[in-house]
Amino acid sequence: MNWFYARWGLIGGVALLLTILTYQDYHTRLSTVPLQTMPGSSSSSKLVRIQGMVKSGTLSGDVEGGQATFEFTEGPVTIPVVYQGPPPENLRELKVLVLVGHWDAQTNVFQAQDTALLNNYGYVAAAYGVSFLALVWMLFAMSQRVMVLFKEIKESKLYEPEVDSLAKKQ
Repeated sequence: MNWFYARWGLIGGVALLLTILTYQDYHTRLSTVPLQTMPGSSSSSKLVRIQGMVKSGTLSGDVEGGQATFEFTEGPVTIPVVYQGPPPENLRELKVLVLVGHWDAQTNVFQAQDTALLNNYGYVAAAYGVSFLALVWMLFAMSQRVMVLFKEIKESKLYEPEVDSLAKKQ
């Protein structure tokens, strides 16, 4: 019986470790920085992701060539952006985007290098979490039922250990 609880404790520990690692990966590679924090922050060479909308009437430059300037807005905050990178497929006015780049505090301009897809990982992670918990509960319940049935069979008079019929004849 101790092995039973140790096994489920190990499975739970591994699941918790995977959850923690996934959460850390989300925050280092996929989460976005609020646009409100950019104007007051210092210059950084660290790549950040910001989410917002391209303000109407501000998009200029060679978008198909991968160079454009525009204003990026989220709520009351608007910041200028200089985009230099691969030609974006989804860069147009009034489009909600995630930009990857760094903030230049000297010029107060966000230097974007790439665009990224909007993520809805919260819903996906919740669905996987619920499915995983349901699966773990089902496996736990099944193993408990097997243990109960095994005990009932052992304690009943119907269960008799197998006897080797050849050993009796000798």
